[in-house]
Amino acid sequence: MITVNSISGGMTSSFMALEFKAEHNLFACVEQEAYKQPQAAGNHPQKEEIISAHNWLRLFHPGFWASAEDDRTLVVLHRLSKELADYRHYSGWGGIDVVFAHNFNECRHDTFDKIAEHFLPNARRRLCTELLKVFPLYLYCKHYIIGGGFRIPLNNDPVEMRIGYRLDELDRTVNLYFKMVETKHRVPDPAFSLQPILDRYRLPDYIIRWWDRMDVEGMVRRGERVLKENPFNEYKGDYYRVPSFPLIEHGITKAEIVKYWNGKPEYQFPPVSNCVMCFHHTIRQLQSQWHNIYNQAKMEWASDAEKNLGKTFLRHFSMDDIKRLPIQTELEFSDFTGCDSGSCTD
Repeated sequence: MITVNSISGGMTSSFMALEFKAEHNLFACVEQEAYKQPQAAGNHPQKEEIISAHNWLRLFHPGFWASAEDDRTLVVLHRLSKELADYRHYSGWGGIDVVFAHNFNECRHDTFDKIAEHFLPNARRRLCTELLKVFPLYLYCKHYIIGGGFRIPLNNDPVEMRIGYRLDELDRTVNLYFKMVETKHRVPDPAFSLQPILDRYRLPDYIIRWWDRMDVEGMVRRGERVLKENPFNEYKGDYYRVPSFPLIEHGITKAEIVKYWNGKPEYQFPPVSNCVMCFHHTIRQLQSQWHNIYNQAKMEWASDAEKNLGKTFLRHFSMDDIKRLPIQTELEFSDFTGCDSGSCTD
């Protein structure tokens, strides 16, 4: 089975890419057509590195202008790609293949700007992740890895997709298959058996052992969780990947990840991964992005998008509200749960 590392540019997935080598390393880039960032990266301390990272991304998409990702994440990915490069890779492209929704011409919402013309993604409907990460990764795997083009595949073997979840993130493996059900909507299913799910989706043994301890079967029987319409292995019914969690398998936690990167100071990660203005971020994190030279322009873009539609990314606050809040304020709401798509992760 062909191995694929799904990389976000955060500490954890970058560690996985270096320490658990795969045949393919993929990063799905959330593209923006334009925003208020000064030309040539303005006065950013990493100006030259940002320019180099943007030029690297243009090798995969010549029309690339900007990303909703923190530019420091793009710098990390560029460095990582050079470190992962070997004899199999074209010079300059490196060891990471960057995937853009734009490259496949399969969706009219292939940039964040086009999504925001009609809808603002939020914690209840993660349209940005679906259209700009999950769907393009699916098309890339079908077209370039499984073989022959996604319409007429030459072989139907799924890929082994490695996800950078740590041992202290075991609940995220459950979230890939089962969604939480609000108390008032729970319907017990006492006859539910987990075994057919384990067999169909080929969960590795180390995950099965943890799921037994977590009583995943009991959760479903009590109606606390229900199987997702599109579990991790499938995209709209097309079974194209099976999961692998090497960090969980080897017992790796956040403390070990932090220690590892302390020994590689040339990598400078931003404080939080995922896109700037992401609805998964806390109030404090979003406030910090308003006051950060790397992120201000993208936060202005988010503020403009809210005003244009008369909607907000978060349930309780607009981006302008967050900018005006006292900096010490820290509020937590359900908006800030982690993303478990397997594509938008640390």
